[in-house]
Amino acid sequence: MSPTTDTFSKPAPDRPGRLIQLVYRSLSCNGAESVLQMSDILYQARTGNARDGITGVLTAVDGHFVQVIEGAEIVIDRLLDRLERDTRHTDLTIIERRVATVRLFGDWDMVSPRLAASELSLLALLINDADAGVADFAAVLGRAVAQQEAVLEGRRSSRDAGPVPENIATLSSSPRA
Repeated sequence: MSPTTDTFSKPAPDRPGRLIQLVYRSLSCNGAESVLQMSDILYQARTGNARDGITGVLTAVDGHFVQVIEGAEIVIDRLLDRLERDTRHTDLTIIERRVATVRLFGDWDMVSPRLAASELSLLALLINDADAGVADFAAVLGRAVAQQEAVLEGRRSSRDAGPVPENIATLSSSPRA
């Protein structure tokens, strides 16, 4: 999936520095699936991200945080420094970091969509797939965000979300190691 063809893409705002997108995973120290814990994290993330021009999506899967973030290179590097010192998680691993021309989650300082069981399963597979990258995680999470937006707007979500990209669909039918 190309960042220039995603239906949820937005142009990068005029901020100094290259636009960076990255996806990371980390191990939660206190139960990442807790709604209260996630709401605290989201509140803090939205406040700081709005200030710094960072956008993205955050979720929790099998005790891991998974986050796609995007913003100017210098603010992403500062955020990574803060994240590495955050005691709510350990073992922060950057899955992919890339330069981009458009934002995939430009409407959101930080969104955390409600995930269907199938999306949770796909994300669990991606976490353990050495070849997975930003586009793979963004495809699953972007679809979940689009479905959630459709529900909130009273639209039929299946028509608006589009199919799961072929490489993700193939991955979901592979046996888990």
